[in-house]
Amino acid sequence: MSFTYGLLMIMAGFGILAFGLFLFYAWLPFLYGLVGFEMGIMAGRALTGNVGAFSIGVGFACALALGAASYFLEPYRRILIGVSAGILFGLSVPGVFGLDGRLGSFLGAVLALGCGLVGGLLVPLFFDAFVIATTAVGGAAMVMIGAHHLFPGVAWLEPGSGGLIALALSVLGCVWQYRNIANWVRMVAVAQSDPGMPMKK
Repeated sequence: MSFTYGLLMIMAGFGILAFGLFLFYAWLPFLYGLVGFEMGIMAGRALTGNVGAFSIGVGFACALALGAASYFLEPYRRILIGVSAGILFGLSVPGVFGLDGRLGSFLGAVLALGCGLVGGLLVPLFFDAFVIATTAVGGAAMVMIGAHHLFPGVAWLEPGSGGLIALALSVLGCVWQYRNIANWVRMVAVAQSDPGMPMKK
């Protein structure tokens, strides 16, 4: 089961790290689902100290809740993604740098609250940059936690030691998304002009 958990986290992490902004414009509910899944796992990990059935369950519950919210709260979609991505960012930071236990949980809660508020306020001003940065950092954190889950004995994957790798993945994710914005805009425009295509803004 640990292998399944780790692989699931790595796949979700790379998905949101590399395609966060594209998913917003193309498959919005899927992006909300990924962000919700990561938020739930991070929250469950902060509460229990590990990633297990409880954390995965919370992740799926948050994924369903945010995916549904993308439909029911349509006028507030950008604010909602700003708040949720900010919370994901806040929950990701302590885990990446090895701040576990009560200190990590407290810091994660404070950062999640603060970053969620800032995210909701900044989204209308710097939407693309904000989504790219938060999804890159959150995705990188999920990849590293998943890798540590798969290979718990590897020292450089330990929380704290893997902080530099997570930072490098975050930078690569940001660069990749920025370089592909123009291509994604064209793809979404073509999809929206063809009713037979599955992409929808």
